[in-house]
Amino acid sequence: MIINGFKISSDSEVYLIAEMSGNHSGNIDIAFDTIRAAKESGANAIKLQTYTPDTLTIKSHRPEFYLSGGLWDGRHLYDLYQDAHTPYDWHEKLFEYAKRLDITIFSTPFDDTAVDLLEALDTPAYKIASFEIIDTPLIKRVASTKKPLLISTGAASISEISEAIQVARQSGAEEILLFHCVSAYPAPPEECQLQNIKLLREKYGILVGLSDHTIGPEASFLSVAMGACAIEKHFIVDRSIGGTDSEFSATPAEFKELRSRVDLAKKMLGKSSFSRSVCENQSREIRRSIYSVSNKKKGDTISREDLKIIRPGLGLHPRFLEYLVGSKLLKDLSYGEPLDLSFVDHRDFPQTSKACDFLFDEVSPTQDQISILYELLKSRKFRISHKHVPTFEEHVNFVNNHPYRKWWLIHDSINKLNIIGSVYVSFDNSVGVDLNFEKISFSAAFFNQKLREVISPLISEPSKTFCDFFYNVAPDNHDLIDWLSEAGYATSQVSLSLK
Repeated sequence: MIINGFKISSDSEVYLIAEMSGNHSGNIDIAFDTIRAAKESGANAIKLQTYTPDTLTIKSHRPEFYLSGGLWDGRHLYDLYQDAHTPYDWHEKLFEYAKRLDITIFSTPFDDTAVDLLEALDTPAYKIASFEIIDTPLIKRVASTKKPLLISTGAASISEISEAIQVARQSGAEEILLFHCVSAYPAPPEECQLQNIKLLREKYGILVGLSDHTIGPEASFLSVAMGACAIEKHFIVDRSIGGTDSEFSATPAEFKELRSRVDLAKKMLGKSSFSRSVCENQSREIRRSIYSVSNKKKGDTISREDLKIIRPGLGLHPRFLEYLVGSKLLKDLSYGEPLDLSFVDHRDFPQTSKACDFLFDEVSPTQDQISILYELLKSRKFRISHKHVPTFEEHVNFVNNHPYRKWWLIHDSINKLNIIGSVYVSFDNSVGVDLNFEKISFSAAFFNQKLREVISPLISEPSKTFCDFFYNVAPDNHDLIDWLSEAGYATSQVSLSLK
């Protein structure tokens, strides 16, 4: 979902919405101050509510029109909404002010007149309030604008949520985000039911956030762990000025703390794919591996006494110990030297080790290589330079005229018919690599070592300043990013392309 240029997703920072509601106390200057303070406090957006008391209720004195219990005990609905509403003639001024401050502004409409007003102001998104989730005509009207639609689910049953989503989709809504919400003001922390965020995500397969009516930042902080990608919190410039929602609204200082906490929570969660932390790199190097504890000559047979599994972890994995014993050395081996597969003929090693080494097959290109490269291109999950898969004829023309310093297919070192990827190196030492991570177990450090050996004799452009390879990686290719990060490579730019 994209609102005013911000992409809301499981991978983005948490989208924080400051809900003004009636906290302007009927004073437009306070409303302006609220927008400015929200921007300064780290909010991505400020949200209004667009209604009049007459679009929400009527002036009836029947008992059901009076609130019983809670924050507004004894208040008449009409009077409450009269105090809390944001006048229609303020909206244009508030929208213009928010745009000048570069903070997104949108609103919750409560009837067609509100939608008409917000459409005239070109609102970038809409919010459906919890109590309006059953107002299917309103949902149809808002969904027909095809703008991003946020729906709060407070007090709603699963069937009511399902109906709202179905109506919205059938009426034109393409981007929907649900807010888990507890419709109590304030909401008791022990009744937050934050697990509902995860359940809603799994049931509907759409983005889910939290509309937080608790006091304090704890619920919002914990919601990030449940997968919340957006959080709405009522916001007030100064609680002492009063306001209909002042008791459970965050002040600027509290909102800044909220911003800090949810950002920290997002960092603590890390990536959605399995990876090790960068701070563990040294620990990985300290792990055990196979080292020589003898001085041996080329042609000598390796005995068990010549090897020891010790720290650090720069040698072969301990799984290779039994296969190394009895092998003949292909080159001299010194005491304290880490073993790698270059010391022995490992072609007869069991199949469990087949993917621990690989061979480069230079692209000439032959017809077979061109076909293989095309199949690899079609099956590639992540793209950088291709907006779409080229035709085979376009591919043939590119391969025959490729501008690379060198280009290789990557083969399994045992079964040469097993293609596990491809790699190119440009004249500026930028590298594009496509690997099937289900077929390899060699490290990025081992890969780079062999790549340096085959590329070092080839002239590069002297004007380039890369001290080593510069990998071109799609920003969502987490497996490749994680693999390279283990060898010390770090992200220095993001490549973007049209889908």
